Amino acid sequence: MHKGLGVILALVSMSVIGSNSIPFKDNSEIALTLSQGNYNRIFVKNDKIVEAVFPEKAMAIKRDEQDGSVYIMLAAANPFTLFLTTEAGHHFSVTLNSEESLGKTIELIPQQPLPVKVTPRQTKTSQVAGTHEAIPEAILAMLTHMENKKPFTDVVVTRQFGKAQRWGRGLTLLPKESWDGRLLKGETIELYNGGKEPLELSQEWFAKKDTLAIKFSKPTINPRERAMLYRVAGVDHG
Repeated sequence: MHKGLGVILALVSMSVIGSNSIPFKDNSEIALTLSQGNYNRIFVKNDKIVEAVFPEKAMAIKRDEQDGSVYIMLAAANPFTLFLTTEAGHHFSVTLNSEESLGKTIELIPQQPLPVKVTPRQTKTSQVAGTHEAIPEAILAMLTHMENKKPFTDVVVTRQFGKAQRWGRGLTLLPKESWDGRLLKGETIELYNGGKEPLELSQEWFAKKDTLAIKFSKPTINPRERAMLYRVAGVDHG
């Protein structure tokens, strides 16, 4: 079940005691044991929980609009997974177990910052947005073949099955292919906008130290839509 947490799903009449602080990292999974018969309070330090996804009828939930915490009463006896998203863009999952106890208060503490949007080196070949004369023909050829999914001589294309990366504002990155040549290497990455606002893509978000060129299949991703990122870098021969 997907819950927009602005809606009250249960009236809260509870006695919550006890407090625990638990660290978490983005895209990680933590385990919590909560009271089966009482409400439990969960909050993220210096942040607000804005979205929760969990199995239907597994629990009742209410959000405190003031501090962004959520109150949870478990309905399922068996463990299940709760996926949480915060206002600052943190994404993580919680395996919930139950026990007979009084309600608990759990503080979750982020252990790493959101992805930093780096600025690429200001070279003539750093951005596709520049003139064609400033971009070597080999880089343009690599981008064109990647976009058209047409491998060419001396380049090995490998299907990628990497874990999705969830960034702020609902942006998710899913690796698709790697292109490995003698002088250049490329990446094809699917971008998904899971947020509520359109995302105007910036090359600076995705540039790495060795990036030579970046291209998008479209400049803006509307909510629930996808775009492709094509990134080309040089090969380090040591």
